[in-house]
Amino acid sequence: MPRLLMVGLSHHAAPLEVRERVVVDEAAWRRHAPAGFSTLLLSTCNRVEVYAWIEGRTQRAARTMMRCLARAADVPLVEIEPYLTTRSSRDALLHLVRVASGLDSLLVGEEQIRGQVRAALRAGEEAEDLSATLRGVFQRAIESARRIRGSTRLAQAPSIAAAGVNVARRATPRGVQGQLAVVLGAGVMARAAAEALLASGARVRLLNRTPAHADRMLATLRSAIDVGSLDGLPAALTEAVLVVGATAARSTVVNLADIQAALKARTEPLVILDIAVPRDVDPRVRELQAVTLIDLDDLERLCPVDTPTRHAEQERAEALAAEEADRLGEWLRFRAVSPAIAELRTYAEGIRTAELRRSASRLRDLTPEQLQAVDALTSGIVKKLMHGPTIALRDAALRQASPGRSRSQILRVLRPAGGPRGRTA
Repeated sequence: MPRLLMVGLSHHAAPLEVRERVVVDEAAWRRHAPAGFSTLLLSTCNRVEVYAWIEGRTQRAARTMMRCLARAADVPLVEIEPYLTTRSSRDALLHLVRVASGLDSLLVGEEQIRGQVRAALRAGEEAEDLSATLRGVFQRAIESARRIRGSTRLAQAPSIAAAGVNVARRATPRGVQGQLAVVLGAGVMARAAAEALLASGARVRLLNRTPAHADRMLATLRSAIDVGSLDGLPAALTEAVLVVGATAARSTVVNLADIQAALKARTEPLVILDIAVPRDVDPRVRELQAVTLIDLDDLERLCPVDTPTRHAEQERAEALAAEEADRLGEWLRFRAVSPAIAELRTYAEGIRTAELRRSASRLRDLTPEQLQAVDALTSGIVKKLMHGPTIALRDAALRQASPGRSRSQILRVLRPAGGPRGRTA
């Protein structure tokens, strides 16, 4: 029967060196997306997941999606398959709700992911091949996330960028108050990092390949930030106490030679926070004694969330997520039996109108008012007779994991043999 299927990888099973190889944008996915079922891509710094509304065998559809994902990322499937995860039916629904609410994030409860899920939905809608059911699933998952966050204190969690800045500034010898901090990039992560640095009292310089993009992004910030191009990177590496990599570049922005050259002119260690995927900074920089490099895998270790209060809030949020997943499953089951309910009512109404036509000669002496009364009487009888089957179909939808099977069974019982048949799928 139709069901939700998810195939993808995340920070839970795939290390950063694997995640940065599987960077897939909407255009690449659409070029390689499988034909035959609707899909939606969710790609963030810590996960690449594809959701699909499928019929038929889950395993076959999952293998197809895996192959398409590998082609979209331009990597051999055999190299990423050990890190891929598959979820279907209620498991996939619960996973999507947990993802949208931040429960599955590297930093549990972070808010940024909900916006990323909304953006993924918009991109899928713009592709114009998103099924109504898959769109409805995502819309309801986003609404579920809003309710979960509104009912718990998860919303107090900082973004990944802000949490990273908090870790990185503690690693600087003199802190960042009044010191120069440099942010590379002009996207959402770069903005969040810049805001966190400003809140910490740092002087912020933002460098981007296209400075005009940074000017537009920072137009709404109250504090002034110096903006420049990446040509200013060598000087920035010499002057700054902290550098944050947050670009969308597909290759390294800060290489080993850049850092080695900068260290010759520096008098104190350099702290680098790399929150980009793929990484902005050559990982060999970690081997330099005068450099502290912090990446996303480090943040997972350095941002513990197991304090008693936090743990209690997370448990409460997990229980709410399970309730929301069940509610979403009920919506899908009701949606599945709606055509059957409509078919039964159409079938019954067809019998009523046929019988009235057959009795037309015996009713010809009735006045228009009397004919109207007969029509209302027979219509009311049909509605009352259909009430029981309608409730039966809805109850079956709530009880069964496969509502389509229940629908066809009930229709066979309720509809006389040889009677008119409509579509039940």
